[in-house]
Amino acid sequence: MSDNGQSGASPFFFTKQALFDVKRKLWGYEIQGGADACSALACFADQEHLAGSLASTSYMGVQSAVERGKKVAVPFEEAGFLAQAPYALPPAHGVVKFVGQVSRPKEVVELAARLRADGYSLAVDVGAGHPELAELAALADVWCFDAACDGDPAPVAARNKGGKALLWASRVGSLDTFEKLKAAGFAVFQGRFFKEPELVSERKLTSHQMSRFQLLRLIESEDPDVDALAEAISADVSVSFRLLSYLNSAAFGLPQKIQSIKQAIMILGSIKIRNWLRAVLLADMAQGGDMPRELAELSLQRARLMELVTTRYDFWDFNPGTLFLLGLFSLLDAILGLPMRQVAEHLPLDEKLKSALRRDAQNEYQPLLDLAECIEDADWPRLADLTRQLGLELDAIKVCASEAMAYSSGFFATQTDAPAPPAGKKVRQ
Repeated sequence: MSDNGQSGASPFFFTKQALFDVKRKLWGYEIQGGADACSALACFADQEHLAGSLASTSYMGVQSAVERGKKVAVPFEEAGFLAQAPYALPPAHGVVKFVGQVSRPKEVVELAARLRADGYSLAVDVGAGHPELAELAALADVWCFDAACDGDPAPVAARNKGGKALLWASRVGSLDTFEKLKAAGFAVFQGRFFKEPELVSERKLTSHQMSRFQLLRLIESEDPDVDALAEAISADVSVSFRLLSYLNSAAFGLPQKIQSIKQAIMILGSIKIRNWLRAVLLADMAQGGDMPRELAELSLQRARLMELVTTRYDFWDFNPGTLFLLGLFSLLDAILGLPMRQVAEHLPLDEKLKSALRRDAQNEYQPLLDLAECIEDADWPRLADLTRQLGLELDAIKVCASEAMAYSSGFFATQTDAPAPPAGKKVRQ
């Protein structure tokens, strides 16, 4: 897939993880990272590290969220906290999450009070296994509970009688756990739970979704007819408008404005257009709320990461374009709320790729899907182990991951900002 407009990965490796509220709306993002992010606590050590990441193109999706009134939360250990690194965050939207041991309690509490006075929200870890400074917990606007290892959430919820603090559950592993935590009084949720498809037995593909799969089948043909492809895209107002909005955006950086779908195909070629069109179709199918949109952005990030890794390493002679498709479609079950077995039947892919999407046994692509999930979930120990097992270089994977995040965030920023197409107006072929 072309790199147009998508370079500029951050020199500091970090991830962003979506935070959702009880209505599954985007509440904000948690950023984890630094110059060496693969540690148990991936925290920014100083303002330079954090400012460097916030200025990168990888931060574009977070910037857009902040502009829409969302929060950006960043964890800090004591050293970075006392170095005043949190002041690199935007005050009205910044959530300063204090983690780890406290050796200088007086200074920590004083700075925490000053940060709150300056407009920042303060978050602290509570629950079993976390050292707690009572004065800091009393100051905090947000209490953070690790759903994967902190045990029973009831005592934390009971301590918060009156709702002084907002309760945040991290590492929520399933939709069932999400519902239980919500019932217990938690208000913000982070974790892989939203990647789990919410299945409803009567649910079927809508006519709108079926039309997207039909367009996918057309563009995946061996030698697509340019005129037929241009006509099919142009006939779909939403898709063609999204595609032209992206190709004419500053992120893509073309020297001339593209006026029609056929002109785009002639300038960029049908192969490149197919790549961008796949991403546009995915974005269009993910219009059911904040969670589907985040899933679509993760899908494009996976696609680019897997393409970059296989290109760099000639991984098991895998075709980078094939791995791009696998990553792009790997979360369609969660986006559509349908079993992957049912979704795969409609995809124009060979049986080997469909088997990989279904996560069938003996799936040779699984290690690369696991690699992508480690990065998405900020599972640094597992990422280090997996790269070692696969004979990959951790630093190289971090570069690929940063570029993939910048690539996906840049694309979806244009999709978010694109105005609605004029009603009933067909885009020129």
